[in-house]
Amino acid sequence: MKTVFITQARSGSTRLPGKVLKVVEGKTLLEWFMERARRTSCDCLCVATTTNGADDGLAALASSFDGVHVTRGSEEDVLARYVQAARETEADVVVRVTSDCPFFDWRLVDLCLFALGENDSEAVRTAFGAYPLGLDVEVYSREALERAGREAREPQEREHVGPYLFRSHPERFRLVWLRPGEKDPLWPDCRLTLDYAEDFELVRRLYTSVGPLAEAEAYRRFLLGHPEAAALNLHLSH
Repeated sequence: MKTVFITQARSGSTRLPGKVLKVVEGKTLLEWFMERARRTSCDCLCVATTTNGADDGLAALASSFDGVHVTRGSEEDVLARYVQAARETEADVVVRVTSDCPFFDWRLVDLCLFALGENDSEAVRTAFGAYPLGLDVEVYSREALERAGREAREPQEREHVGPYLFRSHPERFRLVWLRPGEKDPLWPDCRLTLDYAEDFELVRRLYTSVGPLAEAEAYRRFLLGHPEAAALNLHLSH
């Protein structure tokens, strides 16, 4: 079984243009993100960007990463882009974490992969609201992803990849929802994604103070001890 970590990335964000190309601690956020992805148990890494000319530089950067496959597909139909990437990399299992999640937890990725095999499921997701925004992980069997690609019709289902499985038609798939265990440490209220300038300020603060390759637990402890940092972007909506 070949497991492929696929992340979508583009430079055309309206709220924070070029967000994954911003530089912190000497590297772009996309470079740090892929370094974090290397710590998962996945067999292959893939950056799925668009055919838009504005993403030529991003595609060139991603192509320079050792051992990383680059897929270029539809800008609006991200689900089709993921199906294309899964085919190009000959994936049996696909992990999806978006590139605007600079603090994602590779341990959560591996827990989702374990749950997929342990439960003979077709897809696994971190439960909605169970973890801070930015720690979300989705895992699909190739067959489930291909089926979603054939059947999904609504624009939101095509743009966000997972809604067809996890929101529109969960009854059609064997799903597992990953939740924290009773003994897992609690997170403070925080927002760990990258959409706005305030989000970037938090990234810069955490990467500078804790490090860009720290475990998620280290960020949790820092935010608990520095509530003013967690408050930098809490007023923003997703």
